[in-house]
Formats: sequence, structure tokens, C-alpha cells
Amino acid sequence: AAARASMKPNPVHRLPAPLESAVQRLKLAAREAAERTIESLGLAALASTNAFHRDGLLGAQFELNRKSAVFVLTFNDAFDELLLREVGPAAAADPAPAAAAVPTSWDALSLVENSEVEAQISADRFGMEIAHGCEGELRELHAYVGSLLADVGGASERNPLRPDLIGHAMMRGIGAVSDRPEIRKVLVAEMSRSLSNLLPAAYAAVVVDLRQAGVLGVTALQTIGDALDTTSSRTPPSRWRCPAKH
Repeated sequence: AAARASMKPNPVHRLPAPLESAVQRLKLAAREAAERTIESLGLAALASTNAFHRDGLLGAQFELNRKSAVFVLTFNDAFDELLLREVGPAAAADPAPAAAAVPTSWDALSLVENSEVEAQISADRFGMEIAHGCEGELRELHAYVGSLLADVGGASERNPLRPDLIGHAMMRGIGAVSDRPEIRKVLVAEMSRSLSNLLPAAYAAVVVDLRQAGVLGVTALQTIGDALDTTSSRTPPSRWRCPAKH
């Protein structure tokens, strides 16, 4: 019983069913990005005329190929955790791991802070690049996701599927592949390129899925609400009027 109580529920199960499918699409895109990155690193190494650069590409390819499953699992877990923070109740966030990870020395603290800042900057940059490349898809997606979250009492103004959260999950996955800064740098650059090519189509497919599932975007819901308000404010026909009292 104690072991069962200590297990955390999958945060994706807290989402409406159409969003669960959307999350799975994005996870599959991340898996495909890892596969493409392994291939592209090999091609880039073959084309490189600089031995040092070629060794760096091959080293990154070796690590990612060896730990591709680790990348995918870490990405999925990180994405689920970020989703839970975005749409789950505040009490569901478990601060224990973060507290336990606090270093005891100022030097270690500085290293952790620098690493986190770099990851934050990389994730935000990735998010801006993706947002610029698929602005239309993200605008539509935001409208659909907003209506779904509003239906379950979530924060409709925040899109838990936005690119910067995917960027953060990507950085966590890359961190699980290697702790060597030079390897991480190569993987971040190449993985960002692969995901940038895949996410616009993935977002467009999510929008189509949500539309086919009968989800109405925030704009459509607002239009319907306005129409209902306008109709209810009109004087009803004579047959709907209450009889006058004499």
C-alpha cells in the first residue's frame, strides 16, 4: 500500500482526451527528431573537412545512438512533468527533488545555476525559433487548447504544448545523454534543427485532430456565446411572452 501511495499518476492522464493524443504526437515528433539527428550527424561528419569538428560530430552521434532510448524516456518524463506544472493543481508539484538537489558549496551552486541558465536560454531560443516558423499553427492550436483547458477549469491563456516547454524537455533529454559540454552543444544544435523541421507539421496535425474531435476554439466559443447573449436580449415573440396580469 505504501509503495502504491508513493507512485505518481501519469500527469498526461489529467488532461482531456484530445490533449492526450496531442501530447503523444509531440512525443513521437521528438523520437523522430532523435533518429534524424543520429543520421544527420553522420552525414555532417562525412562532409566535414576539419578533423576536430568531425570527431566532435561523430562523438555526439555515438552518444545519442547509444542512448537514444534514454533521450526519449527522459524527454517524455520531462514533458509530462512540465505539463503537470502547467495544467495540474499546484499541490501536485513535488518540490522534494529540487530541494534534494541543492548543492552545499558555493562553487557547486554556481555551476548548477550556470547550467540551468544556459538550458533556460537554449529552450527559450528554441521556442522563439519554432514560434516564428509556425505562427499560424500555434495561433490555431492556442485557441483549441484554451477552450479545452477552460472546460476542465485550467488556465486557458497558457498553452501547455508551446514550443519552449518542448525545448526544456529536449534539454533534459540531451542532458541525460551526455554530461560533456562539447557533446551537449553539438546535440542541442542538431536536435533543434531536426525538431524545427518536424514540429510545424506536428502542430498542424494536432489542430486537425482537435477539429475532427469536435473541439471548438476559444474564438468560436466566444462567437457562439455572443450570439446566444444577443438572442436572449431580444424581445421574445408574442407566443413566448408571459400573459399580462389584469
